[in-house]
Amino acid sequence: MTRLGLIGVYGQPKRRFVRGEGSWLIDADGQRYVDLLAGIAVVSLGHANPRLVEALGAQAARLWHASNYFDTDARERALAALQTPLASLGDASVFFANSGTEAVEGAFKLVRRARAPRTRVVAMTGAFHGRTFGSLSLTGQPDKQAPFEPLVPDVVHVDPHDTAALEAQVADEATAAVVVEPIAGEAGVHPLPAAAIAAIERARRVSGALVVVDEVQTGLGRTGAWLGSEVVGLEPDVITLAKALGNGYPVGAVVARAPVAEALRPGDHGSTFGGNALAMAVVEAVANELVRLDAPALARARGDEAVALAGALPGVRLVEGSGLMLGLELAAPVAARVVDVALAEGVVVNATGPTRLRLLPPLIITADELAEGFARLGRALARVLEEV
Repeated sequence: MTRLGLIGVYGQPKRRFVRGEGSWLIDADGQRYVDLLAGIAVVSLGHANPRLVEALGAQAARLWHASNYFDTDARERALAALQTPLASLGDASVFFANSGTEAVEGAFKLVRRARAPRTRVVAMTGAFHGRTFGSLSLTGQPDKQAPFEPLVPDVVHVDPHDTAALEAQVADEATAAVVVEPIAGEAGVHPLPAAAIAAIERARRVSGALVVVDEVQTGLGRTGAWLGSEVVGLEPDVITLAKALGNGYPVGAVVARAPVAEALRPGDHGSTFGGNALAMAVVEAVANELVRLDAPALARARGDEAVALAGALPGVRLVEGSGLMLGLELAAPVAARVVDVALAEGVVVNATGPTRLRLLPPLIITADELAEGFARLGRALARVLEEV
């Protein structure tokens, strides 16, 4: 008998989860875990959210897919629901994709088209924008790039702390765009330095380079504002969204201000599944629920509580981030071990480096659930520190 397995790009799974309820995950043995990762900033509205379940089921009974030769009422409703979360962009247009990396690919093509014949794109060292060829080319992590080189040419990576080099590259007349994360998530939750933002704003006025803000992890309320770019004070021409946009349903988006969006013409870009009716019904429900709950206010309130709780944990020497996007710097290089022991204690967290933990709880987590999650994490840290 033949055997069909998974390609091993994710390593050995640490647990097998079979159910989710709000801010909790349940494994095959019935153990419950406080989810302080939210599927990596995805399930902002919690697992198995009843409003989203209802919306997806209702759409599934009507229409799944019709191809992009046609429009659907579901897409029209999704666009209307996104008006409030995306209001800071003013007049803008959306291309719907199926993931964050696809959204970045679309944004990459858009800025190259909008600023042709320029081809250079500036990105940050340490940044993460995805794993397909265009997005991997923008990802400033050589260990992820090296096995797949040569990548897309004319991408220049600059240390965001080297403001002179950054300003010079963005101000160069050969530069089409600069791509940034307002808060670098995969690197461990590091806000873009204020000096780098000021350098980008000065340089763009010189060269006319476009600013692309990757909001895949920071967007839709997580940082305490609808967009992370609002928190750091950066004015985007183009943003990318995914993760929380579908609360776990695969969907992404490129959102571009007019007239930048007009650079892409019929046939320049597309997607078989992008903007399908099922995804659009979920996006509508997600956006409406985020607005109803005032997601940015939730993230600010719970974020303040989380910062206080994190600061009291053993072995934590620094807490960075915004809203419910937090990086915990540990005094010892034990982050990976803490993740494993935390699972045994019944809480899900993530390590982004030897001394860095990343926390991205659902925005709907209650104060009691947050306190319980941090209590379990505290026990895990204490156990690991005893081993050191």
